[in-house]
Amino acid sequence: MESLGDRLLREGALPLDDVLRLVPPVCDALVRLGEAGVRSTASLTSVQLVDGAPSVTPVPFEGTPRDQVKAVAALTYELLKGLPPPEAPSSQDFIGLRPEIVRPVHAALVGTGASDLLTFARQLRSLGSGGTAQYEKPPVPDTKVSSKVKAVEAPGHVGQIFGAWELVRKLGAGGMGEVYVGRHTRLGREVAIKVLRDEYASMPDVVHRFFQEAKVVNDLKHPNTVEILDFVEEPGRVYLVMELLEGRTLAELDREQGPLPLRRVCHLLAQACEALGAAHRHGVVHRDIKPDNLFVVEGDRLKVLDFGVARRVSGGPQTQAGLVLGTPFYMAPEQAAGRAVDARADLYALGVSLYELLTRDSMSTVTTPQRILRAASGEPVPEALTGLVASLLALDPSQRPASADAVKAVLLSVAGLPPPPPAPTTGQAMVNAGLSSTPRARWVVPGLSVLGLGVVVAALALRSPARVDPPEPRPSEPRPEVLAPVVLVPTPPPEPAPAEPQPPADPPSAPKPTRGTPRDRKVEPPPLARAEPPPAVVPEATGPVADPMAPLRARLDDVRRRFQTLVSKYGEAQLTTLEKAAVAETLAAAAAGDQTQLSNALPDAEQALSDAERRLGR
Repeated sequence: MESLGDRLLREGALPLDDVLRLVPPVCDALVRLGEAGVRSTASLTSVQLVDGAPSVTPVPFEGTPRDQVKAVAALTYELLKGLPPPEAPSSQDFIGLRPEIVRPVHAALVGTGASDLLTFARQLRSLGSGGTAQYEKPPVPDTKVSSKVKAVEAPGHVGQIFGAWELVRKLGAGGMGEVYVGRHTRLGREVAIKVLRDEYASMPDVVHRFFQEAKVVNDLKHPNTVEILDFVEEPGRVYLVMELLEGRTLAELDREQGPLPLRRVCHLLAQACEALGAAHRHGVVHRDIKPDNLFVVEGDRLKVLDFGVARRVSGGPQTQAGLVLGTPFYMAPEQAAGRAVDARADLYALGVSLYELLTRDSMSTVTTPQRILRAASGEPVPEALTGLVASLLALDPSQRPASADAVKAVLLSVAGLPPPPPAPTTGQAMVNAGLSSTPRARWVVPGLSVLGLGVVVAALALRSPARVDPPEPRPSEPRPEVLAPVVLVPTPPPEPAPAEPQPPADPPSAPKPTRGTPRDRKVEPPPLARAEPPPAVVPEATGPVADPMAPLRARLDDVRRRFQTLVSKYGEAQLTTLEKAAVAETLAAAAAGDQTQLSNALPDAEQALSDAERRLGR
């Protein structure tokens, strides 16, 4: 058993057929209560659904029979639209409802309609039983914008020619239109064509909103939004020509492959922040961010879709006050209440999406989101990400992050974290502390191969006696026995490395070539390792001989070459922010000598350059 309110929260606004099935029995129940001497009204919480049939819990009500009708009409409006009716509803407030239902509901709300509940129930029943000749089962839920009723649903457009494009197959349908694959009749290029439904093409308000989607996306020109190629308005036909995307929505990916790894979720939503940040800087609020509108293409590149309900914060066309557009559960509280919204409403929706992807719990079933300590994938959630989710879901907009860029920074920092270690200490930490348990663990982490180690040993044996003894350690440094393994780890060279020791004042009495070689291969516990002679000879040999960046050097040179080729051929302005940032991060890691960061950054740079070459070479 659930209340009407619970169903509304779970499913969103109800189709007209369901409303016509539920509301008349509610009127009958209120009439029976009145005959028993109980004057009552109905609300989302007082009407319970038992096996799909409504059951009314009495709610004391003081008012005339016409006031009762007005209250039930308000309930009807809320079930159809997903929000309470305004105090003084106008025709604009009923956009999306069929004329047959608008007439009795609007008249009842303004006090000129049915004078009692039985009359109002008869009016609704006449619609549901086919008493109105024009009534036909709607092809889409009635919460969508609609106009006059078609006797039959218009056939599909497959095979038709739209301008220079032939519609070859249908991809899907939404509330306002259908999407087809279009192929250029002469060039053969394939695109996506979004066709506004015929019954809406004659409605200026709907056509304007359809055009607004094209205008907003075209103004952004952002790599994380779908590219709009053309907008065509012909007599009885309105359509968009867009780039054809191949992939899955984030919601589909989560259902098919979930739970998604934490780092992948953060990487994808950081790209959503890129698109939202660009939109917000243009004064545009998306207002319908959800996993179904986040599309993932090849290479884990994300595109933000469906700017059809977007609005400009200042300037430009706006929806009327009090009109709520969006998807329940993803709406910020101020958006659901019909108040003015800004960029922070999109951040709230992004927080809901992030919460659901991490926990795989729907917000429709969550009253108070709990602090996330472990993702559904089993990974521990970093404190920074836990705090981000909490701030994004703040009911007060002022408590949410200041911008999409701020959210992106946190997501990228989490996405850049190394995978959680399988043990309390990693092999790298063991090398740094001189606690490696195997020779492989000692040398694999810093990138020095066994062959390289042999070269080091040979070099040590051939060195002159004057260069074998180490210099005295600087006072600020720890004991050289502990620092010895650290020099094998590639680190940035901002300060003089111990590989260039000053010659000792007095030359040593004799070389001790056996002191370095056994120590390099020693795997005993720390006390034995510390008993060995100072290992400063190792830095001298590893400096010029073992280059920890060598395995990545060829790929790094290739990234530099491809980037310079693109810049010289097309100009730097033709590269996207993400593409340039990926290359810049890679070059910065190389300049710093950070092998781990370079290993992580190189794949992103290579993928970004591949995307740029494919996009600019078309």
